[in-house]
Amino acid sequence: MKNGISKIYTTAILTMLMIAILAVAYMPTVESGSFTESGHQYFYGTLEPQVVSEGYEGKSVKFQFSLTSNTTATANITSVNVTAPTGWTITAAECNTTWTASIASPAASVTFTNHTAETMLSNGTLLLFNITANVKVGTGTWNITCSQAETSTPLGSITEDVLVTPYFKAEISPSVVKSGDTYTFNLKVTHNTTLSSIYMVNITYPTTGGWSYKDLVAMPDYWIIDSHDTANGIIVLRGTGGHFIAPGQSATFSFNMTSGASNGAWSVTCINTAMQNASATLTVEVDDTAPIVSISSPSAGRVSGAVWINATINEAHLKEWVIKINGTQVTTGTTTSVSYQWNTTSYADASYVINVTATDIVGNIGFKDVTVEVDNTAPQLIEIVLGAFIGTTWSGNYTPTGDTFWIPGAIDGIKINATFRDTSATLSGNVYFNVTQVPFVNNSWIGSPYSISGVNSIPVKINITDDQGNRYVHTWTVSKDFNSPTAPTYTEYQLIRGGIIVRGINSTDAESGVANYTVYINGTAEQVTPTQLANSTWQSSGNLSRFSGILVVNLTAYAGKAVNITITAVDNAGLESNATTVYIGSVPEGEWYAIELYEGYNLVSLPLIPNSTARADIYSLILKQGAEGVKITYSFDNQAKTWTLNPATMTDGAGYWINMKAYDVLIVQGTPIEEYWGLEPIYYPLYTGWNLVGYTATEKADASGYLGSLDTNSYYRYVYVWNAKDQRWMMVKAVADSGKLSPGQGFWILLYSDQTLIPPVPS
Repeated sequence: MKNGISKIYTTAILTMLMIAILAVAYMPTVESGSFTESGHQYFYGTLEPQVVSEGYEGKSVKFQFSLTSNTTATANITSVNVTAPTGWTITAAECNTTWTASIASPAASVTFTNHTAETMLSNGTLLLFNITANVKVGTGTWNITCSQAETSTPLGSITEDVLVTPYFKAEISPSVVKSGDTYTFNLKVTHNTTLSSIYMVNITYPTTGGWSYKDLVAMPDYWIIDSHDTANGIIVLRGTGGHFIAPGQSATFSFNMTSGASNGAWSVTCINTAMQNASATLTVEVDDTAPIVSISSPSAGRVSGAVWINATINEAHLKEWVIKINGTQVTTGTTTSVSYQWNTTSYADASYVINVTATDIVGNIGFKDVTVEVDNTAPQLIEIVLGAFIGTTWSGNYTPTGDTFWIPGAIDGIKINATFRDTSATLSGNVYFNVTQVPFVNNSWIGSPYSISGVNSIPVKINITDDQGNRYVHTWTVSKDFNSPTAPTYTEYQLIRGGIIVRGINSTDAESGVANYTVYINGTAEQVTPTQLANSTWQSSGNLSRFSGILVVNLTAYAGKAVNITITAVDNAGLESNATTVYIGSVPEGEWYAIELYEGYNLVSLPLIPNSTARADIYSLILKQGAEGVKITYSFDNQAKTWTLNPATMTDGAGYWINMKAYDVLIVQGTPIEEYWGLEPIYYPLYTGWNLVGYTATEKADASGYLGSLDTNSYYRYVYVWNAKDQRWMMVKAVADSGKLSPGQGFWILLYSDQTLIPPVPS
């Protein structure tokens, strides 16, 4: 019988050894388990449980250790020492082999030993043992040390953490604050296990670092303050009448506190009716640091098209970020990584400040700016001039008519000179004469003249880009004109004092077209360009005023003298026609002044002392439409305060309302005020109340100067004029020198007493 048992035992041992050998043979290189082999340790294994829930002070928990040897053939594990986490008490220890367990005194550690060769831990063998301990809430660290006891050979040690969670959950809000501010902190306790109800809650609040307790402002009904140690910040709260915190229920306690300069440490200890107590710690973070914003793109400089605004925010408690462009918000977000695609094409070319501002949950603000220049606009052509040459001799400059440069047929060489406006510092590109490419240099003549000898028409192209890739491309045609315009014709002329009106001017040119007319006065050329009679094209050049089909020539300098007036036509290639004689004779003495009349109401006056005060005579010099262009005229009697419809006469010093059918120009003939003063004094009686007055002068002047004969305390400080172009009233400051009156302008003035206006004589 004994031998049979011995054989069975020997067979079992051999079987176990074979299993161990196979286990070693197929052992993975990286061991699994809660603690693994390292360079100074010869074992690995597992510990269960690693999390203990429903924890409280002194709770008894059994832990199972599985330890596998990974030693050499000559170094086997024969001793395992296990030290419990600080504050824990070991109450029992057991092993599934012949190993013995010895609990130290105090019960903080246990040693498992073996002195039998058959059960020592050689390479690949396993040891299971259990340790029962009374735990504490929090993280506890076990320490496991292995050795070969016979030779005192250390075989390594390792630590393993176990988390013991309390049988309740404690939360505090707010959990992040600014220093020095007063808050209501809501501390919520939730009973999240099946243990007995919580009847007492001990709370320790922060008292150092500037933290200050104000008041307990709220707690559940039937709960009372059992005790309060204000010096140490300990308050004990107790439920009464059976109103406890049962499993699955919560209770909130609210404290009014002023935060300090450093983080605030809170602790919560709960005691249930089974006298099981557990504690939890909470931290309220003090955050006085503004978020740090870094903009990675775009960099300061020039941008165009779709631009990515990218930034990072270093802030653990970010509430939100905002992107503003020139102060206008474009987007917002809550992530610490900022990314926004800005389509600059919907913005005008200008300088823009990109601002990224970040705000954390307690109101700290950080920001970063970057200034960029938006440039989505192609270079703008300001001026282009074609230089014409005969051989290498410069002949003249030509500007395009539309998309065509017209040049005389004799020209055999050309150059291009172009000026551009662009925010870019540099422009690059080329000019093409036909297909010949020359480098573009802004506002500079390029190379030698390009030969167009024997060619009547070629294309000229400019293709340039700025530093953002915005491109300007345009093509013109250079065409030769071999024929001059026809000699001009006209329908009639009309002498006026100090001038002449020529009507119905006409000339034709089958190639480049008529560009302008040249008026010769006693052989001296004055060039004039006919334009449409419209409110935007009344122009004056030197002593000439010009309209389409009508010329008004200023001959004031020739008054009382004989003149010979001839007219030629000039085409767009600069070729001039034969001359046409218009008038030979003397010029009537006097002056004239042109007043623009707009469609609708016009408030006007006569800038000269008129030669004739008859309204019919004055209106006969409305250039295009004559008197037929006037719908109605009103004058105002300043003394009687009455209106007159279509007055028979019009005089200087008075204002008139003229309602026009369309835009036109009125030529007023007369004598300047400075000359008339030599004949008799000029004065205009004005009366208390509103007066409609005329401005008698041919130059702009300060309103206060023109009204200088009036007592400054006798009239309202502003006068009212009418903007006929925009059909609206305007105020002109009359007391200070900042307001101006213009020739041909009528104005309203409010007088507090009768006065006499004596216009000043221009110097």
